[in-house]
Amino acid sequence: MNRRYTTSKSKGLRLLLPAMTMLLAVAAGPNAAAQGSAFVANQQRMAILPGNVKNVSMVDNELYCYTSGVMLQAQRSGEQLLGFWADTAFVRLHEGVEYVVRQPKSGDIYFTARDAKGRSFLYCCSGFRSKDESVKPVRLGGGWFNKGMTVEHPTFTTDGKLMIFASADTKRSEGGYDLWYALHDGKRWGKPMNLGNRVNTRADEVTPTIYHDCLLFASNGHSEDHGRLNLYSTRLISDHVIGDTVGMLQIGRCRVQRLPSPLNADDADDFDLAFDTMNSCGYWVSHRIATETDSQIYSFSGTLDGVLLWGTVRDKYDHALEGVKVVARQGDTVACVTHTDADGQYRVYLKCDQYYDLSYQLDNYFTAFESVNTAKDEEEYLISEARQDVRLDRLPIGQRIFFEDIFGPNVDVELSERGIELLAPLVQFLNNNPTMQVEMTLVNDLTNNKNFNALLTDERILSLESHLYPLLPPTVKISVENGCLGRDGCSNASGTSRLTVVINNKL
Repeated sequence: MNRRYTTSKSKGLRLLLPAMTMLLAVAAGPNAAAQGSAFVANQQRMAILPGNVKNVSMVDNELYCYTSGVMLQAQRSGEQLLGFWADTAFVRLHEGVEYVVRQPKSGDIYFTARDAKGRSFLYCCSGFRSKDESVKPVRLGGGWFNKGMTVEHPTFTTDGKLMIFASADTKRSEGGYDLWYALHDGKRWGKPMNLGNRVNTRADEVTPTIYHDCLLFASNGHSEDHGRLNLYSTRLISDHVIGDTVGMLQIGRCRVQRLPSPLNADDADDFDLAFDTMNSCGYWVSHRIATETDSQIYSFSGTLDGVLLWGTVRDKYDHALEGVKVVARQGDTVACVTHTDADGQYRVYLKCDQYYDLSYQLDNYFTAFESVNTAKDEEEYLISEARQDVRLDRLPIGQRIFFEDIFGPNVDVELSERGIELLAPLVQFLNNNPTMQVEMTLVNDLTNNKNFNALLTDERILSLESHLYPLLPPTVKISVENGCLGRDGCSNASGTSRLTVVINNKL
């Protein structure tokens, strides 16, 4: 059983509270993954808190976490964490509160607190607001619970009819902590039911959180966990269900998906998520196993469901290329930017059912362009995966290089944004090698009129030169020839524009 879920109420709570009234330091740390994503961003260590963070939750757009026997409230700017204050409102409500959440339909506050024996129980408080001390919490018990059942980390669907929580009811569980659910009939909660062995294992399943129509939770019992806590998701309701159903609902009968990096790290326990749907951001908790440091809170912005596009960038000799800049765009808008790692691998998170144009850029290499349609092929999975491998060719010396259609559509004179991107590796190469000479030939075979094509080419040459000259050192010698004035001219109306480049060492 994981140690983070056996901690009893801190005896030093009364002593800690005065000391915790000061703002706790928040340290921005290294990225948890490559920067940039269409729906997950700012994947940075946001806070290091003393001891082990046990729970995080959102109440009325406020983020709370429980650590070292104290309930803390976060001070935030967007998804950024500025610090934490010790919360006194929930301490006044009931001493030893470890987790708090508001039931979305009734507005009632639900919280868990431990008794002297370390058992965690569920309390309900109707009409509670932060400055209202007149309301009294009621402990849910009696016939509703199985005898000896404890309750931790309750979470609710948006209609308030379904509650899921973790419990160490060893007599009726698959083993360790299991996830349970209860249905509300409009008056009271029904008897808890175990989610079953598609979700629960012989080890621990803890910290459930409901996100849209998905259940997210931590487990150290699924085959890929290797004893660590990893974050998982499963659909509460799905069009494609494996096996039987539970009553009228299909809870616990859908496939389980391990969430990808950075929400899970290879050397860490990752065990709790909280979502701020109003500001479209969220937080998760991670504890590095190798160094046994304090727990760390990370943040992300945007929606969580989407498509993970990943792949490897290599050269023509099959060598992995590190540091390739991968840019995903929707029209003129940059959705995300990342770079390949030492193995040439990249990962970008994209929104579902969208079209993206991706570019792959590296100094001294041609820029590659690919397009992707992020239609989800796995309805049950919160995050689908798609793979796209790319090869880049190095800029050759003494060989002809072709750049197709670098100008705007139709007969536009100015370079297009895509054309500027295509020329960027050439510009960078010439800046790094300022003693080169470059011979260029521009051909525009756009109409049946040879004279018009030649005149258009002249204008485009001026545009090309005005773009290149300010970007290059004066030692680089460039000559640009109008290919339409050659022996064959431009008269076959192929509808193409081509720039031919030959780079040579200066004599």
